[in-house]
Amino acid sequence: MKTSGPLAVLVLAAALATAACTADTPGTTPASSGAPGAPAATASAGSVAGTGDGCLTGKWAADVDAMAKAAARLGGGEGKGTGSITLEFADQLTITYDNAVISIKSTVSGATVEGKTTLNGSATSTSYTTKDGKIGGVMPGGKITTKSVMTMNGVETPLPNGAFDGNLDLAKNTVSYTCSGDRAQLSNGYVSWPLTKVS
Repeated sequence: MKTSGPLAVLVLAAALATAACTADTPGTTPASSGAPGAPAATASAGSVAGTGDGCLTGKWAADVDAMAKAAARLGGGEGKGTGSITLEFADQLTITYDNAVISIKSTVSGATVEGKTTLNGSATSTSYTTKDGKIGGVMPGGKITTKSVMTMNGVETPLPNGAFDGNLDLAKNTVSYTCSGDRAQLSNGYVSWPLTKVS
């Protein structure tokens, strides 16, 4: 069964928002907490002063297409992702979006409906921790440009960005991770971000 067009767009927004929302900082919308009963993540035993888990130290590239497909599966649509999302774990944690486009297509009454979110820019946390499979801290909002649209019957309608501004929601300690060698994964119990170490 295919999800209706507006529902597919809401699934896209909700999946992204729960995976990476702004923390509870002034002028931003708080994120949803992780799913109850989400599996616990495992972390490597390494440790780096200032951040915690040494396994995550370095620069990582997210598999944007896999993220889009995972978000689409939540609502029964088809997902596609392009562009890049990188995370760098060092003294600071920086997330950078370079024309990252996540789109979900579904069919409603024979018509194709597409919800698409495009992200550009970066945000940095100067206070974060990686420990026991959880990432915590604070990441200020307002540093990333987000454009969301829904297209149906050739008509493109802008959507409010609402809860998602591209920042990782670190404040509620709901972002979990696993890490081994040059592979890692971030998750909040809804959508996973597969990561590959690039440096």
